[in-house]
Amino acid sequence: MRQALDKVSTKILRLVPLILGLVTPLFFLPITVDYFAFNKYFFIAIIGTISLIAWCIRNLTRGKLHLTTSPSFIPLIILVLANIVSSVWLSPIHHVSLFGQTSLFFFFAIIYITVTSSQKNRFSIMSGIYGLIISASLLSLFSLLQYFKLIDRLISSSNLFANFFNPIGGVLPALSFTLPILFATIIFVTGIKKWTLKIALFLSVLLMIIGTIINVSYIFPNNTQQPVISILPLKAGWSIAVDTMKIWQTALLGTGPETFFSSFTRLRPVYLNLNKNIWDIRFSESSNFIFSLITTTGIIGSLAFLLSFLRPLIVSLKNGRNVEEKNIHKFLIVALTTVIFSFFVIPTGIVSLVLGIVLLICLTILYKLENQKSVKDLTISLSADSISSSTYHDLPETAKSSITTSFLPWLITFISVAILSAFWFFGSKIYFGSVAYKQAASLAITDPNLSYINYQEAAMLDTYNPYYPQKLSQIYLSIANAYLSKENPSEDDKKNGTEFAQRSLDAAKISAKLDPMNVTVWENLFVIYRTLIPYAQGSANMAISHGLQAARVDPSNPTIYLQLGTLFYNLGDSDQAIKFFDRTIELKQNWDTPYFNLSSIYKAKKEYAKALQYVQTGLTYTDPNGESIKTVQEEIKALQKLVPPQTATQSAVPQQ
Repeated sequence: MRQALDKVSTKILRLVPLILGLVTPLFFLPITVDYFAFNKYFFIAIIGTISLIAWCIRNLTRGKLHLTTSPSFIPLIILVLANIVSSVWLSPIHHVSLFGQTSLFFFFAIIYITVTSSQKNRFSIMSGIYGLIISASLLSLFSLLQYFKLIDRLISSSNLFANFFNPIGGVLPALSFTLPILFATIIFVTGIKKWTLKIALFLSVLLMIIGTIINVSYIFPNNTQQPVISILPLKAGWSIAVDTMKIWQTALLGTGPETFFSSFTRLRPVYLNLNKNIWDIRFSESSNFIFSLITTTGIIGSLAFLLSFLRPLIVSLKNGRNVEEKNIHKFLIVALTTVIFSFFVIPTGIVSLVLGIVLLICLTILYKLENQKSVKDLTISLSADSISSSTYHDLPETAKSSITTSFLPWLITFISVAILSAFWFFGSKIYFGSVAYKQAASLAITDPNLSYINYQEAAMLDTYNPYYPQKLSQIYLSIANAYLSKENPSEDDKKNGTEFAQRSLDAAKISAKLDPMNVTVWENLFVIYRTLIPYAQGSANMAISHGLQAARVDPSNPTIYLQLGTLFYNLGDSDQAIKFFDRTIELKQNWDTPYFNLSSIYKAKKEYAKALQYVQTGLTYTDPNGESIKTVQEEIKALQKLVPPQTATQSAVPQQ
């Protein structure tokens, strides 16, 4: 029995590089809110869980703990610990941080450690390499079929497959995954002697080249002014990362995993408002993956991540001449170098990390086969008996274990089961919450009642997700507004409207409590109180209070100040409205709306000269092909008649 368990667990771990590299990039499910990264994350969690259980069983059957130390071993452990400490200590959203990036790195580390500590064979390396090549080839084939609109003919649910759709989750992730494999395969194929395999690899290269060209063509489309992919400029990403260094805690461990969105809104440079393409985009990731890590996990987390990939690369460059499997070695080094480069260039996604981990696993096992000094096997036991079977050979039938020798494997198994149980207890709720939310969104038009029930179910399942109660608050608000805005509301209408208004506020406050640094939760409360102004006393003051809180969390956002200025104007406080509109212009000088609002205020004050100046300035920033251009020109003519000639000829730029 022990021998059978040992063989099964070892074979499972042997297949992990193949499954991870082949299946993960292609895996997606249209049953959750995010079809791609979210499902790939849970797929990796499943692989990590199986790997850890198989490794524990293998250690139990052998009565000893088997580990392999390598250049990536310590950095990966430090990376996981840094994410855990940052999540618990610094992140305002502890639960989201722990079950997001932290858990992802934890399972990557588990997969790496368990596979490299149990395998020393060429099969694991080659299956991992060919798994990556096949996956990249299939992705390229999908891009080719999609380009010629053949997917719609093969699959009935054509509405799922937009022009830029691919199983990996987007054009940029597809390129960041395919290009490293393409470059590595081009070099790899030159060293293959078997012609049938050489032809197959050549076709794969050709397919990847075509797929890459198609995906690049999507990035630079013709006859469009709006870019398909919006990336935070490098200068802005670096500025945000540097700003986190001003406090020693965030300098060391960042603001917390999964917190870049709130860091961006709080620290983004004002000059981004002048960029007409991205000024109103709130980025959830930085200019590149390294800047995101520096911001969210600090110096310790980002350095540990880099060392996990750079240390084996440096060792490879030093010992490359002594490697016998030079063709395999070249593939791994070229692919790994390209992946590391991508971390500095673009905001790489989960699939690039999968590619990097598979390459590290294959490279480490190759070092073991080559008996490199940088990789060492450790057999840890509390027993004084040092005689044991070989780590990589089958367990002999005569092998025996004792309570002393088995204690450490049992202890590790107990800890592993406890960690996995805790993860899947919360992880399953997170997953099924997303499923319920997706069902609710799809039923919003056809069955609003069932949609509402599913929204509630999602909020009850994943109680730590701030967006679920936020969505519920918006639903409650729309119902409350429907009751209260009736022409002649009855007492029941008023009662129901008040009840749903309170529900809306309660749900919105829960959302704000879950993620207090998220600007959207305060904007949501601002909108709710602003809507309730005609119906509830004190709502105006509460709306102003929450609008100001949104401005504190997102201080360089001109839209928030514009909305506050509009609110003050509607409340009859034109002086305060002017202050907020002026602040809007300070943040974004090339926006016509605040100029027109100021013009309206000064026109109402009968200060026609100022009104004319502002509307003329606003005209310079108005789209000449827009629908409002004629209205603005007519307003200018009307104001010119009200302004003395000598005043009207003065500079159109108002004094700020």
